[in-house]
Amino acid sequence: MADALPERFRVEILEGSIVASPTPSPKHAEVIRRISEQMSPQLPGDLACYQVLSVGISAESSEYASPDLTVFPIAKARESDDWLSAPDSVELVVEVASPGNARTDTETKPRVYASMGIPVYLLIDPRDGSLVCYSDPREGAYQATHRMKFGDTVVLPEPLKDVRIETADLPRDS
Repeated sequence: MADALPERFRVEILEGSIVASPTPSPKHAEVIRRISEQMSPQLPGDLACYQVLSVGISAESSEYASPDLTVFPIAKARESDDWLSAPDSVELVVEVASPGNARTDTETKPRVYASMGIPVYLLIDPRDGSLVCYSDPREGAYQATHRMKFGDTVVLPEPLKDVRIETADLPRDS
């Protein structure tokens, strides 16, 4: 098939554009594993961390994103057979920027996730050891932006108030 994506790419539709990103590296996956393992025991009992969960406005809209990590209600995960999850059920999304998709994660996704009304977007950038926690989405933009660096403790805002993530040992890109 001539117009098929090359192997190892995943697709999202963001702001009307098809965005193909390389499948994450093991180091990328390790960042997500460490974040998930820290967050999981701190979450309320009705929420859990999920990977490979796509979020979109509605089944009728072609726009959707597939965050690296999503905090989502366990009951909805157990009940739903739909491939697309409603953003009003999502409490947090996490993206790990990599050389192949950094612009999408740092520029496009803050707008997309804010327009979906997702309460918190945590961007982790192993390229320079930085983190940005976006929160308080209103009128298509996050109103609060908190910048940190690896080594800082991330304390998440509402609705995950007081969930803490230690970042000193997160792997950085070479």
